[in-house]
Amino acid sequence: MTDQIRIGIIGAGGISHSHALAYRGSMNRDLAKVVAIADIAEDAAKERAGQYGIERVYTDWHDLIADPGVQAVSICTPPFLHVDQACAALRAGKHVLCEKPVSPTLAGLDEIAAAERDGGAMFAGVFQHRVGQGAQQVKALIEAGHFGKLVFGLSETLWQRGDDYYSVWWRGTWEQECGGVTMGHGIHSIDMLAWLFGEPASLIADAATVKLDIQVEDTSLATVRFKNGAVGQIIVSVNAQDNRSRLEIFGHDLQAVSTESPYDPTREPFRLTSLDEAHGTSAREFAESMYPDTPKHLHVAMVNDFLRAIIDGRPPLVSTAECRRSMELITGLYKAAMTGERVHFPIASDDLWYSAIPAGGASLP
Repeated sequence: MTDQIRIGIIGAGGISHSHALAYRGSMNRDLAKVVAIADIAEDAAKERAGQYGIERVYTDWHDLIADPGVQAVSICTPPFLHVDQACAALRAGKHVLCEKPVSPTLAGLDEIAAAERDGGAMFAGVFQHRVGQGAQQVKALIEAGHFGKLVFGLSETLWQRGDDYYSVWWRGTWEQECGGVTMGHGIHSIDMLAWLFGEPASLIADAATVKLDIQVEDTSLATVRFKNGAVGQIIVSVNAQDNRSRLEIFGHDLQAVSTESPYDPTREPFRLTSLDEAHGTSAREFAESMYPDTPKHLHVAMVNDFLRAIIDGRPPLVSTAECRRSMELITGLYKAAMTGERVHFPIASDDLWYSAIPAGGASLP
C-alpha cells in the first residue's frame, strides 16, 4: 500500500512502545507507517528506532513536526509538554494522537481545540479503556435501553506505587506530572464513568497525600451527581498492596461489573446480572452479538480508530469534546478537595480552576 499515513512519535519512553507496536498491528500496518521519532535522550530515540525500523531520529520535537514527511504524530511525552506539542503539531497541519492527561487544565484543552480548528487537522486523546470488548458491550447495552434508568456507577483504581516509581524526575509534581493519582492513574476509569453516564451536574471530594513523600495526592475520593439523576463514586489510590481496577454500572434492570485487571479492566466482557433472569440472558446475548470480539491490545484499537477517523474524515472516538467531560470531573475533584465546596458543572472560563490546578494558592488538606 503506497498511501500509508506517515507517523512521527514524540517521546521514546515506555508508552511509545505501545504506540509503535499498535501501528504495526495487523489492523493498522496497511494504514500507517512510523517514519520518525523524537526524544531529548538521543540514545533512547535511537534504541526505539532500531526496534521498529524507524527511519529518522530527532532530538528536538520541533524538528519532527517540521518534517514534511510526517503527516500525523503520537505524543508520548510527560504531561506538562502535551498542550504545547499538540498545538504546534495541529497548527502545522499534523493530526495528533495524545496520551493522557491530554492537558493539565480545561484552558489547555480549549487551546488544543482552537489549534485543531486553526490547522484543519484532527486531534484524538488516548482513552483506550473505551475500546475494550467489555466497554463497547456495556455502552451498546446502555444505548439500547437494557439497563433501564442508570442509578449508580463505581470507578475504582487501587494500585501500588512506591518511592522508586516517583524517583523519575517529572513524577509526583504539580509542574511536570500536572497532578497526582487522580490525573495520572485514575483518569482512565474516570473517563469511563463519564463516557457511560454522561454530563456531570455536581461533585464533592476529598484528596490527600497519606503515605508517599510527593507534592501531589496519593489518594482521592469523590461522589458525583450526573445530570441524568445517577450518582457515581470515584476512588483512586496508589497505596494498595496489589494492583486492581474495577468499574460497576447499575441500572433499574441490569448491572455490569468489570474484571479487576489493573490496566485493562474493560478488555473482557463485564459480568451482567439482572433480577429478571430472562432479561439478563437477553442482555448477554445482545452484547455478544454486537461485539463478539475486539483486539486484546487496546492501543491497537485506539490507534485504528485514530487512523480510520483520518481516512474517513470523521471525528475520532475521543475528540477534544470527549476529553473535556473527564477533565471537568478531574478539575472539579481537585477544586472540591482543596476548597471543601460542592462543585457545580460546567466550570466556567472565569473560574480560577479553569486555568490552574491548584488555583489561587490552594493546597491539599
